[in-house]
Amino acid sequence: MNCWEYMKCQEETYKHCPAYPEKGLDCWKVTDTKCAKGTVEKLTIEEKIKHCRTCEFYIKHAHRF
Repeated sequence: MNCWEYMKCQEETYKHCPAYPEKGLDCWKVTDTKCAKGTVEKLTIEEKIKHCRTCEFYIKHAHRF
């Protein structure tokens, strides 16, 4: 399952996310993603790591990939 499916993002949000369409299974590796249904954008890897550690999708799925 891709992150935008799990998080139930709107199409207009995930279609503009850099994780779409190929990185939905490992979105935590991509900066400037439209996290939290488009409300959070983390530009640097440092910001991204901090955010992902609290993300429900990351917590449940990161160890699988």
